[in-house]
Amino acid sequence: PFGHRSLVPARSVRPVAGRPPPMESLDPAVLSTVDEKGFVSDDVRNAFFRKLRMKSENRTCFECTGRNPTWISLTYGVFLCLECSGEHRRKGVHISFVRSVELDHFTPEQMVQMAVGGNAKAWEYFKQHGMGKLSDSSRHIDFNTSVAKRYKAQMEKDLQLACEKFGVVGKAPAAPSLEKSKSEPAEEPAEFAAPPPVGDLTRGKS
Repeated sequence: PFGHRSLVPARSVRPVAGRPPPMESLDPAVLSTVDEKGFVSDDVRNAFFRKLRMKSENRTCFECTGRNPTWISLTYGVFLCLECSGEHRRKGVHISFVRSVELDHFTPEQMVQMAVGGNAKAWEYFKQHGMGKLSDSSRHIDFNTSVAKRYKAQMEKDLQLACEKFGVVGKAPAAPSLEKSKSEPAEEPAEFAAPPPVGDLTRGKS
């Protein structure tokens, strides 16, 4: 009903066992260059998300028909419009960890997490379970269900495989620290913050 069926590849969301999914948008050379807090530079962030947002499936909001989304759920690796990002915020960071691709800082792990995700991958999975805007019923996704939890777990596995491939140490944090996020709206409580620093990163092997 939303006119995006052609964007979803007809294949399973699960990668081949033991092999990370393709990540053509990620340059392994930049992963070992971080600041004292463990974040990549804004230039690296901008170049990375520019590539991801050029993909047709990422040019619309994962939840609605909003165009050119600049917010993301790191938890599910999807792009969100401003309004839908607010809905995800209200679910709590234990359900969906929201970031701004233009305002927030990112660790290498978090960039890898978005590289292994994407709207098309999530659309296809939830469509198979009768949820999401591409499903026959267009039923809203209930992120508290076992279906959503299985996808979250699969994303974590994909992240681990990809981090091993690129030599990225550690894991993207599931929840923020006490420092307030740059993207946190002034009228809302301070719910998000920059993640803690990561350990020393090594350059991934090609």
